[in-house]
Amino acid sequence: MAWIHQLALRSTSAAAAGLILGMLMLPLDDARGQPVELLRIRAANWEDRVRVVLDLSAQTTYRERALRGPHRIAIDLSQTTAPSLRPPQVDDWMVTRIRFNQLRGPTAQVVLDLSREPSFDVFMLPAYENKPFRVVCDVFRPLRGEPGRKKAKDTWIVIIDPGHGGRDPGVVTRRARLKEKDVVLDVALRLKRVLDPEAGVEVRLTRDQDMFLGLRDRVVRSEALGGDLFLSIHVNGCRQQAARGAEVFFLSLRGATSAAARELEALENSVDATQDPMLGEMAELPFAVDLLQTDTILRSSFLAETILDALDQSGLAATRGVKQANFAVLRSCRLPSALIELGFMSNPEDARKLGSASHRQALAETIAIGLLEFQRRYARHTEAPSERTSKASP
Repeated sequence: MAWIHQLALRSTSAAAAGLILGMLMLPLDDARGQPVELLRIRAANWEDRVRVVLDLSAQTTYRERALRGPHRIAIDLSQTTAPSLRPPQVDDWMVTRIRFNQLRGPTAQVVLDLSREPSFDVFMLPAYENKPFRVVCDVFRPLRGEPGRKKAKDTWIVIIDPGHGGRDPGVVTRRARLKEKDVVLDVALRLKRVLDPEAGVEVRLTRDQDMFLGLRDRVVRSEALGGDLFLSIHVNGCRQQAARGAEVFFLSLRGATSAAARELEALENSVDATQDPMLGEMAELPFAVDLLQTDTILRSSFLAETILDALDQSGLAATRGVKQANFAVLRSCRLPSALIELGFMSNPEDARKLGSASHRQALAETIAIGLLEFQRRYARHTEAPSERTSKASP
């Protein structure tokens, strides 16, 4: 990720400097000097950093400082106000809290409370298309920091995402007394048990119990866990009971490729209406779409095809092909991602099968075959943690 830092100001380290001042002078867009508005603060946890993004109504002057006693980073935005701002909550061992202060001037001050002395970058990104001006702060994790978050050498980490959960049951069928959230969780747990004995493979679940998890949280969590692959598991449902069979989706930034896929896309994305159009650190850069289309989306298409091939050869379900849709959970910029619909609970025959423990076990074993085939044919070689992190360091 070194190319990101070519856009950034020189990285600073509070351990070496104690008190650091940085200034970037930019003219106000409004010649009359009207205050700029701090529209929103966004935060995301990554494997190698915590990224905090400040969305602004116009470009302005800012200054960043690293402070001690306790450790924190203060970012002052001159001629800026935030009349209705609520800082986001963060769940991270390194950045423990984000605060906001309205100072005189007017100056809007964002403070990141830290558990240790930071190494960080602060830089501005220009407005483009529907993106506002942004001040971005990356707080980098230490090379040997958080236990359990770094990959062991030659370990391939598979993130399995059982769809829905908690207050969101997904598709429900009264006749078979099935809920999508229960079916997909059972298949996910069985898939983990199948893959766990495989040498060099580690499986992590976005949820392992009946709990609600937002769509954005699923993507952020999978990338923070250091995943090499993301698979979201669902079952389908529609008004036409004749519709049946399994299908596998990968991301289309232009939207669904068929009317049925568009309907399903709208249904799945409606669970959480707070999604950004794109997620991940590449989404902050103007050339994000080109990178996505030529790398992650290509690998995602290979992933979808190998899973569907395995299902087709098994004969467990009629296969409806590989399709594309703009599912929120597939909007990762780092790892190949696919969403599988195991069948239609609105179809009596599919519902009968999905209610069978033996069928769900067979589905888990077949999906595992597809994932391992993808690993054999397309997965990249996994680097050691120190090697991977050094490439992202300034």
